[in-house]
Amino acid sequence: MFDYIYKKLYILGLFTARYITRFFRHLIRFLAKPVKALGTVLFAAFLVIDRFVLNSVKAVRDEIKELFGEIKGVSSDIKNVFKQSKKQGAGVLGGYIKKAFAKHGLVFSVLTNIITPILALLVLIATFQYWHNMQLGLKITYNNADIGCVDSETVYLNAQEKATKRLQTAIEANEGATLIKTAQYQIVPVKLTDLNDSEAMCNKIIERSDSDITNACGVYIDGEFLCAVKNETDAVTVFDNILSAYNANEGDMVSFVENISYVQGMYPDNESTIWDAAKLSEKLSTKKSEAVYYTVAAGDTISGIAQKFGISTAKVYELNPSVAERIHVGDNILISSEVNFVRVQVTRTEVRAVSIPYDTVRVETASLYKGVNKTVQKGVNGEQQITELVTYIDGVRVSAKEVSRVTTREPVSEKIQVGTKAYASSRYGTVSYSSGGTVTSYGGKFVWPAIGAYNVSSGFGGRRNHGGIDIVRPGGNSTGATIVAAAGGTVVSASYHSSWGYNVLIDHGNGLSTRYAHMLPGSFKVSSGQRVSAGQPIGNIGSSGNVTGPHLHFEVYVNGRRVNPMGYLGR
Repeated sequence: MFDYIYKKLYILGLFTARYITRFFRHLIRFLAKPVKALGTVLFAAFLVIDRFVLNSVKAVRDEIKELFGEIKGVSSDIKNVFKQSKKQGAGVLGGYIKKAFAKHGLVFSVLTNIITPILALLVLIATFQYWHNMQLGLKITYNNADIGCVDSETVYLNAQEKATKRLQTAIEANEGATLIKTAQYQIVPVKLTDLNDSEAMCNKIIERSDSDITNACGVYIDGEFLCAVKNETDAVTVFDNILSAYNANEGDMVSFVENISYVQGMYPDNESTIWDAAKLSEKLSTKKSEAVYYTVAAGDTISGIAQKFGISTAKVYELNPSVAERIHVGDNILISSEVNFVRVQVTRTEVRAVSIPYDTVRVETASLYKGVNKTVQKGVNGEQQITELVTYIDGVRVSAKEVSRVTTREPVSEKIQVGTKAYASSRYGTVSYSSGGTVTSYGGKFVWPAIGAYNVSSGFGGRRNHGGIDIVRPGGNSTGATIVAAAGGTVVSASYHSSWGYNVLIDHGNGLSTRYAHMLPGSFKVSSGQRVSAGQPIGNIGSSGNVTGPHLHFEVYVNGRRVNPMGYLGR
């Protein structure tokens, strides 16, 4: 193979020189000297390569062949010598190696020059790999002992703080003795796998402290140490029993408001720190804070009490749902509720129905007179079903989050016809045409309250101190004549009275109202709360109550005082 490479390189060199010479021959006029110089340099370089490189390769190849031939020739002799005597065989082998190094120094020199860079590269790779897995850390020396390495000083300080909390009862028992010693730091290279976290370092600090310690399970509530229990299962069972005491429904989520955590580690072995399950259960059944009440004194108000204790008035009412706006001296007002040592939170799904108010649609119609409204379709409220996630703390509802809202029944609009029909005109004023005849106006504030009955048989006041006027038909026979509202308004009552008989009272607003008495039994055309317009029929003339004959007794009230109706009727 070496002969082949040598020949190819040799031929390549010759042809390169030949073609370069031909190429530069065309440029000899302009570049004769540079070209000749360059050709000379290239040819010289080729000769150097041919002599010192290619010849060396060939020489090394020949010596390697010779060396392997000699090894093959003497190997059987060396084996035989080793069989007879290992010591003599070792001497023969050593002598041959010396001769080989002396005779074939070129081969070993070349091999050394090749192997040495390879070994150096391998060492470099191994060194890089080693330091890649290392980093600088802090070696902690505590109480004259190396207790491990940490990533940074912060990790150790955090561990020291944890250890101080765990040893607090031991510190108090030793009247403030310094159980946590000062540590020494040293920066060292360390593997990532050899670094300690704060929890592991905390245990090592406690192990090296001057205190009796034991392995136990620490109970922490919202990050604050409460106690340690020898068996973690016992501690967990105590808390589980509190949760199971709540009769939760299927699907309810029951948990503690506080964050409960269990930390296995080293703790002072004393009664203040190490509790059994019974003592832990007794502690958890106590109150974190008791209820606060305030006794009302003279001059107190709800807002004043709230301000005094720094809470809102709404909060006072929330805590005291039975308290009205008026409070009395001696009343006990709850300011803050009691709080259990650990609080249980129950979150459940609840569904409730709410009403959707109907709207009112008013439609104008010429079939009704102005001021007359008629309900043609009653409104019906709709209904929605609301699903909420409701949270209770110790049985008290504290929040609700709506999840979905579904309409189960659409509301039905209330439809009201509003009259637009105008009154006609007559020689007396405005009239309307209702069943039973014509409503007449004499130009006063009111229309005449009876149709076909225009005579006044008894006026207002007089010796009898008459409170209104009596209206009859000309010539008598007034029974059945239509009674109409003198003006638009709201029916206050339609009822029976021992004196007035069947009567209707209408409120016209601004302190003005009218009464229509001695009506025919069963003739009411209106009811309490109904809105009426001027000229709208409300009943018929009769003789109910304390009367001597059929007539309409008509009264007008101004702010509750009876006045003469004639001025309002325009007569």
